[in-house]
Amino acid sequence: MHITVILQQMGKLFLILCLGAFLARISLLDVHTKQKLTKLLLYVTTPLMMIDAFYERMKTVELQEQSDNAPGIPVGTLFLYSFLFYILLIVLAVLLTYGTGTPKKDRRLYLFMTIFGNVGFMGFPVVEAVYGSEGLFYAAILNSVFNIFVYTFGVVLMGGAAAKENAGFAQTLRGIPWKKLLLTPAVLCTAVGLIIFVCRIHLPSVISDTCATLGDLTSPLAMLVVGANLSGMKAKEMLTNMRMNIYVLLRQIALPLVFWVIIRQIVRHEVLAPTLLLMSCMPVANTTALFATEYGGDEKLASQGIFLTTLFSLVSFPLIIWLCA
Repeated sequence: MHITVILQQMGKLFLILCLGAFLARISLLDVHTKQKLTKLLLYVTTPLMMIDAFYERMKTVELQEQSDNAPGIPVGTLFLYSFLFYILLIVLAVLLTYGTGTPKKDRRLYLFMTIFGNVGFMGFPVVEAVYGSEGLFYAAILNSVFNIFVYTFGVVLMGGAAAKENAGFAQTLRGIPWKKLLLTPAVLCTAVGLIIFVCRIHLPSVISDTCATLGDLTSPLAMLVVGANLSGMKAKEMLTNMRMNIYVLLRQIALPLVFWVIIRQIVRHEVLAPTLLLMSCMPVANTTALFATEYGGDEKLASQGIFLTTLFSLVSFPLIIWLCA
């Protein structure tokens, strides 16, 4: 059953990705259109998805609290564990990126790819199939923290790439346009969503349904853009990039195993701990290509990372589950 769910999700991703590549080939997704879609994703659909995610999580928490099947871990504790999850990934990402001698110009991108996995579109159905509604609840909380990190730390990480390469750390921080990077629709909507979640604010159905409908466009549109980015890249070029191939092996197998050794010493819960492990196995998030396009990063390298980690996850998912079961 677990393998079937994984294959189904992989199939969805690759079909949409291949469609994006085909549309780029026939010039329906040209450079101009791709840039416009990226703006639409970053400034409309993704921000609304943030609000919808927090709102749906709020309703889930309320239902859990009213039922006899409510998880025994307080929501506040789940948020603390989710923040710990990303702090640990940041540390491991730094060790992986600098330990493998990644070129300076690509370090920010490799750090972003390592920290931010596809915990929503791929993570939710996989975790639900393996650990049921309880695991899905924990994954949803983690996804909320993902949204906070990616549109704060992630934006600074990718947006700071414009700073001078030889500048010191303090100079680099001063050179980052903080106001421009942090006061974006996605960050603001994440803050709104957090307020909705904490204060238990119930939105009119017409507003919540609109946010959900537009937010649901994010994943398919993002994969179309990724496919378009890959359309001009030859298969041989992708598969013979030895640095990327080594990175994929380390990210999809070595990193989750090291993560598991650490996290199982901290989180003893029989469902939460393996749920966090599965989320650490997720391939590179679609957001990586969008941020690379928006902030002048190497979008082809980002798309390559998404494609190869997604492909390799067909092997790494069942392997990690088997090794750590």
